[in-house]
Amino acid sequence: MKKLISGISALLTAAMLIAPMSAFADTTINPDPDNMPNPKPGTAPTTVEFSVEPTYSVTIPAKVELADNGSGIYENSGIIEAEDVFLEPNQAIAVTISGDFELENEIDSGITVGYQAEAPWGIAGNGDIAAIFGTSDEPQFANIEFSTTEDPQYAGNYRDTVTFGISIMTM
Repeated sequence: MKKLISGISALLTAAMLIAPMSAFADTTINPDPDNMPNPKPGTAPTTVEFSVEPTYSVTIPAKVELADNGSGIYENSGIIEAEDVFLEPNQAIAVTISGDFELENEIDSGITVGYQAEAPWGIAGNGDIAAIFGTSDEPQFANIEFSTTEDPQYAGNYRDTVTFGISIMTM
């Protein structure tokens, strides 16, 4: 039995050695026929390339609870964080903010209190940029301040939802 297996193995190995092998290339280099019988070596260019996709991770505050600052205005801040930002040259991550900017009373949605969001360079209205982050291995942070723009007229719990959008912009 061992002889049979060894014989088959040797036969397959010999068949593999006889099988033709092919190599393919996009550019063929031939000797220069003008210099025969002493041909010069030929040359041809090869392009080497690769592609890297942009990567990033952006974290927005899940919840910001406003607190009375002692003057009837309620305020607090949240942090927008970007990590592992790897973009093309002259690109940045733009974080926008959108919403009604009206806190509704949980018992009566007709009772509202206006509020605003302030980004590092000023008040961020509906669709405005709240933060910009460039390529960096280090974590990046942007503070966003929320504050009411009027005194509440009734007690109760007030709530609104803002939406943060993430896009890549060209600088």
